[in-house]
Amino acid sequence: MSLLRRLSLVLLIMPVLAASTGLSSATAQANDTIIIGTTDLPASLDPAEAYDFMAWEVLSHLYTGLVRQVPGTLDYELALAENYTVSADGLTYTFTLRQGQTFSDGTPITAQTFVDSVTRVLALRRPALALVEPYVAGVNAPSDDELTFTLKRPTPYFLQLLALPAYYPQHPTLASATAPQPFGVDIVGNGPYRLERFTVRQEIVLRADPAYTLGPAPKTTKIVLRQFDRSQDLREALLAHQVDIAWRALLLDDVERLDGQPGLRVLDLPATRTFYLYLNQNREPTDDPLVREALTLLIDRSALAQVLGSHATPLIALVPPEFATAYAPLWPGAPDIPTAEATLRAAGYKERGTPKLSITVGFSLPLYGVPYADAVTRLVRASFQPTSFVDYSTFTDVDGATFMDVLQEGGIGLAVFAWTPVVPHPYAYLFPLLHSSQALPTNGRFARPELDLLLDQIAGQADAEAQAALYAQLAEWVLDDHALVPLWQDHLQIVAWDTIEGIAVAPNYWLSYGQLARR
Repeated sequence: MSLLRRLSLVLLIMPVLAASTGLSSATAQANDTIIIGTTDLPASLDPAEAYDFMAWEVLSHLYTGLVRQVPGTLDYELALAENYTVSADGLTYTFTLRQGQTFSDGTPITAQTFVDSVTRVLALRRPALALVEPYVAGVNAPSDDELTFTLKRPTPYFLQLLALPAYYPQHPTLASATAPQPFGVDIVGNGPYRLERFTVRQEIVLRADPAYTLGPAPKTTKIVLRQFDRSQDLREALLAHQVDIAWRALLLDDVERLDGQPGLRVLDLPATRTFYLYLNQNREPTDDPLVREALTLLIDRSALAQVLGSHATPLIALVPPEFATAYAPLWPGAPDIPTAEATLRAAGYKERGTPKLSITVGFSLPLYGVPYADAVTRLVRASFQPTSFVDYSTFTDVDGATFMDVLQEGGIGLAVFAWTPVVPHPYAYLFPLLHSSQALPTNGRFARPELDLLLDQIAGQADAEAQAALYAQLAEWVLDDHALVPLWQDHLQIVAWDTIEGIAVAPNYWLSYGQLARR
């Protein structure tokens, strides 16, 4: 299943809540324990099944891979890998492993451990397969401490992929398992925490591994992740101090209600999720390049602040500014109504009478939530109401799965959709959105040989300055063709009591538990 489907933001009376969780308000304040409330606990902790951000976050604390993300940043560093080399064609990665690394039970971790683990992911054919099969042609272990991956195509973000659970070393008892494992407390990992308890969709309890030496020791011994059915329930539990941190995923309305409460602090940070306007070149009226140009010129992103406030940043580049190499802010920052109207006249549309340009913009309220549906409605109104050339409407009630199926199959003319890359890298944004091998650009008929060539050149270019020039050319092509219009960069929110320090959350929705501590 595509990540596009998985990335939507998702009042019990207090005595009832306390009874159902078995907590008192003091429980969340034990010195050696931090309780994180969420609405998004994973249903599985099998690395071969993990294909959502929360599962990746939890598993990154139970395992350490070849590469890991630096807490609170978009940077990566070697972990179990001591060093690596890449072939000139970008297709072969060879890693040298650190000596003496073991699982928490003392079982050695060798290159063959990684081969067996990746082979299991491929054989099991569960969701994590999507992180391996499109990329890896082969993996082998020439020796105990040498590991080689052969790729199907150059992938500039392959190191970031290696930081995900599909590439973690699985204990031999797991690597030999031919079915997904339910996992109670029997995960044998090699990370800073061990699994103490896992009750599906209810609670995950992690305890620091005192023998962990591959990085800093966790600052808090016990991390409890507790599931809540609704954002309102999580909000009330936080206010009652039954949880220390609310994370994944408070609705924006609940964040606003918590902001300013004594003793609470709200962290609002730009995220890797971005929203785009999709213009299908295979359907009327957006098959006309003049129509697409006029609609692009009419977009008024200032309307977003009326609904999303500071929880979104208007975006006029294909990728957010955090990715400086590929950041090319070429799209109009403000609407240009006179030029747009002149363009529509050239396309044969009239200000009065017929034909007027008639458009409908699709969006999925069930997938993204009420504030985002409201933001899209206001954006459409602010963009197209000022001109009498356009009759416009929106539809938002379609369910998320149907919306994404129709979008990727090219069955809709205009739509606003969110995209979160599998890893935080500009190529991970742009290859799925623009390359002709992908469903969205192909069925929307804006895939182009020129775009494929630029993407291939970027993948083969190691020099950052040369990459930046190629990314700029790519953005210019997309702008000139009016295929996608960037709208805004989403933000993530985490709310915590001010007694908690060390909150390191990265823009790709990853919270580091090991940094958390009580003041």
